[in-house]
Amino acid sequence: MGVEPGDEVIVPSNTFIATWLAVSKCGAIPVPVEPIYETANIDPARIAAAVTPRTKAIVPVHLYGQPCDLDPILAVAKAHGLAVVEDAAQAHGARYKGKRIGGHGDVAAWSFYPGKNLGALGDGGGVTTNRPDIAERVRMLRNYGSKVKYVHELQGINSRLDPLQAAVLRVKLKHLDEWNGRRKAIAAEYSRQLIRPDVELPQVPDWCEPAWHLYVIKSQRRDDLQEHFTKSGIGTLIHYPVPSHRQGAYQQQFIGKTYPLAEALSASCLSLPIGPHMASSNVALVEQALASWRHAQ
Repeated sequence: MGVEPGDEVIVPSNTFIATWLAVSKCGAIPVPVEPIYETANIDPARIAAAVTPRTKAIVPVHLYGQPCDLDPILAVAKAHGLAVVEDAAQAHGARYKGKRIGGHGDVAAWSFYPGKNLGALGDGGGVTTNRPDIAERVRMLRNYGSKVKYVHELQGINSRLDPLQAAVLRVKLKHLDEWNGRRKAIAAEYSRQLIRPDVELPQVPDWCEPAWHLYVIKSQRRDDLQEHFTKSGIGTLIHYPVPSHRQGAYQQQFIGKTYPLAEALSASCLSLPIGPHMASSNVALVEQALASWRHAQ
């Protein structure tokens, strides 16, 4: 996308650090923008204020598999001549206003890590774009900057997807909608049964069809709740316990700066088990564990 050292790239303050690291890898500066607390996704209303003459791109993250509100983000990008690089690592099969994620911005980046909705048997990733010039550049960059053997037009890297992983993904892709349907059913069951005054459930706008990579609840007593689930034999995870600006990789760069919404989410979020492999009895166990936690308080 032409991002170079010294440029600025707008990123969510609340995301996995990989989003920020991609910016830093170009020598550019990540500029965090706070999320909408209810959805945990970047707040489009805050983006315009973060744009400076050095801004080159916006990286919206479809966090937990729930699409960002892309139309206002794309409008800001168009007004300022910025690239939009979607981080769709968790959003395989998700839809924004009826259209699948992957072709709204200039380019979208995907993860095929085994735990993702569309996962390979090992590490892998991919890129989708509707722009032939970007597609050609990506093909070259992944192959030492070459499209003709021993002719290297760009300073590329060795980042080709292993053919074995591609073969696995090609088969699994046929089942993605079915598996996502199962995730959707589990999420709907959770949302019906987990209603508690001290637990906030995921909020999904009408225009959004999440892939439900994660089902993330919020509680001000998150650590106590996680311990209770663990004692009940139910594994949970925290996505993500330390915001990027507080990580050792970035804390010197952000001394004196706070991002209260990202910090509040890191202190309250808890990811419950979800996946197409889960039986209804597993879902019931999660619901029973939460009910017993409430009863024990």
